Amino acid sequence: ASEVRTAFGKHGGTLGESGSVAFMFDRVGLVQYPAAAAGGDAMFEAALETGADDVQSSDAGHDIYCAPDDLSVVRDGLEERFGPAQSARLDWRPRTQVPIGDDAATTLFKLLDALDDSDDVQRVAANFDVPDDVLERISR
Repeated sequence: ASEVRTAFGKHGGTLGESGSVAFMFDRVGLVQYPAAAAGGDAMFEAALETGADDVQSSDAGHDIYCAPDDLSVVRDGLEERFGPAQSARLDWRPRTQVPIGDDAATTLFKLLDALDDSDDVQRVAANFDVPDDVLERISR
């Protein structure tokens, strides 16, 4: 925890108490498939038939969301139709997105890099939204 606390402090943040931002996220089941597994409409129909709540498809792939208790049923139903999922796990889904500007985005990505380098951090859930033009500017 001290390594994580140091990363937050070094990049202008503070580490909150356990569960202090949980109200900003919903606990969900998440099943992911690559885009090549199926078209958006086919994935949407199959996911709804298995009991999923939401499907978000993009060029990168399909994210299928369901209630945590329904994760096994949804995963098994989709795997029966499309083969093994890329991943299936419990996850945190942000309730709202917070827009981030240039300066904050630069600092945020430095923090995320530091957390990614830490052996103590397995996954990061976040609710930031960085516009594409800002991403282009800071990635140069």
